[in-house]
This record gives sequence, C-alpha cells and structure tokens, in this order.
Amino acid sequence: MNDSEDTSTVKDELKCRPTKWFVWRALMIMLMLVVFLVLFLQDGLTGYREKNLQFYIYENFKSAGLQFQKMQEDSAFSEPQWKQHASSQQCEFPEDADAILPKDTSLPMAWPESLAASYELMASKGGQNGAIKLWEEYAAERKWDSEPMDHPMDAGKIREQFYAAGVTGVLALITLYFLQRTLRRSISVDEEALYTQDGKRIPYVDMLRIDKRNWDSKGLALVYYNDGDVEKKAKLDGMVYGQFKEEDGAPAERLFCYLMEHFKGEVIEYVDEDESTADDPEKAEVLPDEGSKQD
Repeated sequence: MNDSEDTSTVKDELKCRPTKWFVWRALMIMLMLVVFLVLFLQDGLTGYREKNLQFYIYENFKSAGLQFQKMQEDSAFSEPQWKQHASSQQCEFPEDADAILPKDTSLPMAWPESLAASYELMASKGGQNGAIKLWEEYAAERKWDSEPMDHPMDAGKIREQFYAAGVTGVLALITLYFLQRTLRRSISVDEEALYTQDGKRIPYVDMLRIDKRNWDSKGLALVYYNDGDVEKKAKLDGMVYGQFKEEDGAPAERLFCYLMEHFKGEVIEYVDEDESTADDPEKAEVLPDEGSKQD
C-alpha cells in the first residue's frame, strides 16, 4: 500500500488525514476529464468542421477530374476551354454548410486556382490521377491530411461534442468538489470514541459490531452502531485516510488497532480454518473479540 500524509497524535488521540495516494489519484482523474473536455470542445468548435471542409474540397477535386475526362472526349477540347470552364466553377457543399463548416468559410467558394492551371498535368496523367495529384499539393500547402475521412460529420455529430463536453465538465466539477471536501476531513480515535470523516462521533459503548473482512485486502471496514434507537453504519477507508506505508508508521493500521483495543462488541471476519473459503463472504462468521470473551 502507498504513500500517506502524516498521522498526528494529540494526547491519546490518533488522527488520519487524506493520503497523498488519494489526492494524486483525484488530480489525475480531474486532469483526464479536463483533457477530454478540451478535446470535445475542440472537435465541436473547429475540429469536425475543418475535417468536413477538407472532405468536401477533396470531393470537388475528384469531381474536377471526372469533368476533365468527360470534356476530353470532345476532339476540340483545348487548354483555353478547360481554363474557362474551371475558372467559372464553384465548390459544391451541402445545404447545411453553415452548420457543419468552419465559421470563417466564405461561401460560395470558387474552385482552387490550381485546377484551372492544371491542363497539362491532367492531360498527361489522366483526369482523375491528375486531380488527386493536385489535391495532395493543395492539402500539403494547408497542412491538411491528404486522405480525408470517409464521410462528413453532420450537424448532430457536432452538437454531440458539446453535450459530451458538458457531461465531462460536470464530472470534473464533481471530482473537484469531492477532492476539496475530502481534504478538509479526517478520521480519528481517542479513549472514548471514533470520529468519522463526516464529523460523526461514535462512542465505543454505542458500537455493535465491526466488519473487518475487507480490511486486510482493501483497507475497508464497517462499524455498526446505535444512533438512538436506529442502527447505522460508518465506513473506515484506510486507503483514503492514513494509508499503510510502514516507513510512515502504517497510520491507518495503527488507528484501526487502537479502535479494536477499545471495542467490546462483535467482530465479523473470515473463518481461518479453511483458506479455500476465505474469499467467500457467505463463509464469514461473527466472532466476539477478546474483550467480549472475558465478559
């Protein structure tokens, strides 16, 4: 088990504060959520829109290649005819272009100038091959991927990025809330009572039983106690409060041992006789501690 904050001893009180292990884990989760938040926003604001623009311009290059091949079928086809034709063409975009293309896209958009000046290249390589060569050069100039995505992202997909960003942002805020709340808490024991992380004071005389089946493996224990006429339970989490690092004095283990020394009720733990059943909760038995045996 890992790192820990110091455990302070005041008179006959043991106190376990939030561990570095918990703090670092919470910070890593927050960092991951913030990274996803930024990525979702980036895709919704610019990423998907820029990829859509690349896709449609690429399609227009391919369309230009097909048109060149069709015009080549005419024996009178010439370079001036192609220049005139290409210079008068506009890129084709869907009707909802404003919703799926970058906000600064100027529409209508003419064919790229390189297409009008590409007669010799397309005549020698063929309309389609020549158009693809021109696209690769065009994409390289703009630092685009020469192989666009297979299909455009519609307006619904773009909106989904903002929904995902909203959910991620809420989760990040929730994580921050629990981190701040936990940092202000602690678990402690003294000669009279256990003081839980939520500020509840549980006198030893009110404790009914302690479930320690998960203490050795997970650092978790449950304390059942009477609160007036109602039976309640409190959770001790040694991984979050205190930790078990031996070089730090195993604070959580010290606190738990102190609790067990002052506890006079029943202890729920695994049967030691058969190790094959030690991991089965149904095989647990309720055993009195040494204090209750003497009584």
